[in-house]
Amino acid sequence: MKVLTHKPKTRASQRFTLNAWSASLLILLSLPVAAESEYAPEKYATEVVVDQEVIGVAPEMLAWWWDNIRSTERYQTWNPDEHLTFTSVVEPDNATNLEYSVGAQQTTTDYIGGFTVISDLIWRDPTLAQNDVSYERHLLSEIVFAGLEGMSDPETGWGLYEYEANAAVDGSIIRTRISLPESVNQVYPGYAVALEEHVQQDMENLAGFLPDLFQEEFVETELRSRGSFTVSRKSALVKTVVVDQEIKGLTPEMIDWWWDNINTTARYKKWHPTAHVSFEWVTPPENPDSLAYSPGAVQEVTEYLGRYKSNLRITWLDPQEVADQVTYSHWLYAGTDLQTLSGIFPQTLIHEYQMNEAGDGVVMRSTFEVPTFLNWVMPGFTTQLGYHAIEEMQFLQYFLPDLYEKEYVNR
Repeated sequence: MKVLTHKPKTRASQRFTLNAWSASLLILLSLPVAAESEYAPEKYATEVVVDQEVIGVAPEMLAWWWDNIRSTERYQTWNPDEHLTFTSVVEPDNATNLEYSVGAQQTTTDYIGGFTVISDLIWRDPTLAQNDVSYERHLLSEIVFAGLEGMSDPETGWGLYEYEANAAVDGSIIRTRISLPESVNQVYPGYAVALEEHVQQDMENLAGFLPDLFQEEFVETELRSRGSFTVSRKSALVKTVVVDQEIKGLTPEMIDWWWDNINTTARYKKWHPTAHVSFEWVTPPENPDSLAYSPGAVQEVTEYLGRYKSNLRITWLDPQEVADQVTYSHWLYAGTDLQTLSGIFPQTLIHEYQMNEAGDGVVMRSTFEVPTFLNWVMPGFTTQLGYHAIEEMQFLQYFLPDLYEKEYVNR
C-alpha cells in the first residue's frame, strides 16, 4: 500500500491525482503474478470484521460479480467516492459462471482513511478457508499492498467474504473479514477504522446496480445463449413451446431427485434467483427419498415470466400417460393451472432428459402446451416462457450437484 496523496476526498481531486501516479501504476502492472502466501488469519493482530444484510442482492449475484468487475467504470460505480481505478492483471478463466476464477488478479486504487492506496487482489483457492467459514459461499482474496513488501511478517493481507441468502430470502447476509499486516497500521494510522466503513458502504452500494447488471449480462445474455426454443400452433386454442438445451454438471438422477425435493422458497429461489418468488407443497410427495417423482404431489408457486407475475398450481401426473410422446429416457409430466383460472384452461408440461454424449451433463427437452389467449392478455408470454425454461434449468448446475450429494447420496 503506497501513500500518494492526502487531498480532500472529492471526485475532482481524485481524478487529478490519477495523473500524478499513472507512471507508478504502469510499473506495478509490469510485475509478475504474486506467489501465494500462507493463509493463516491467526497470525494477524488486526482484523476488520463487518457483518451486514443487503436486501435485493442474491448470493448468486455476488458469486458472479467477483469475476465481472472488469473495468474502472464498473469499479467506480461500485463506490464512486472511494474506488478510483481497476485493472485486470490476470483475467478470470471463466467469467460466465458462478464460481470465481482462482488465480485471477487485479490492481485497484482506492481512497480510504485519507490515503490513496494501490493494491493487488488475487483470488485464491476457496478450500484454504473452508474451516473458517460459516456461510454457504465465500471468496478468498490475498491482498498485496504496493510499497509495503517486506516490512512486516506476514507481509500481505487477506480478504474473506462469506455470504448466503438471508432468512427472508430477499437478499444476502455477508460477513467480510480483512486481515491486515502490521505495516499498514504503522504507516497509515486510522486505516483499519476507515476500512470498516468502506467495506460496509461497498456492500450496501451493490443493491443499486448489481441486480440489473446480473439480470442483463448473466441471465438474459449468458444463460439464454445455452438453449433454444420454438413456438408453434397446435390448434386454434393451444400453443406448443418446445425448449432444447444442454446442462453441464448434472446427471439424470439428480434431476429425478429434485422434483420431489424442491420443498422451500429458499430452494425455489436458488432455481431462479431473479424470477422465482415463493414455493409451497399443497400435497407433499409421498416418497421424496426415491428417484421416482410422486404423481399426485401438488405445489403452489409464484414466479415471473419476464414482467408477468404468475401464481401457479402444479400437479405431478402419471409419467406413463406420456410414455409414447417422449424421446429421452427420463421425464416428468405435470399439469399447470393459473390459480385465478384453476381447471378452466389447464396446461401441461413435459421435461424429458438423459445423459449427453460427452458424459458431462444432460440434454433436456421441455414441452409446454398453453392456451393461445395468454399471448393476447400478456403479449410475448410464450416467448418469455421459453426463455424462463432455459434460465431456470441452467441454474440447477450451480447448486443441485452438492445438494443431491448431501441429501441423497450421503443421507
